[in-house]
Amino acid sequence: MDRKRAVEESVHSSEMEGAYVSAEFRKDAEEYVKGDIPIEELMRRTKRRWDPGRKGEAAHV
Repeated sequence: MDRKRAVEESVHSSEMEGAYVSAEFRKDAEEYVKGDIPIEELMRRTKRRWDPGRKGEAAHV
């Protein structure tokens, strides 16, 4: 499966389950699709957003 399709299916599945997919995640996912970052970096950024100890911003995907 190519990167673009994997991201599209992941976002669609999340939205069907009622999850909010943030613009910040979508931007990071686009970088992944273009090949600018590896999947590990996309995962690291996403996990960082969920860190409840993160100061100055609400945690979200």
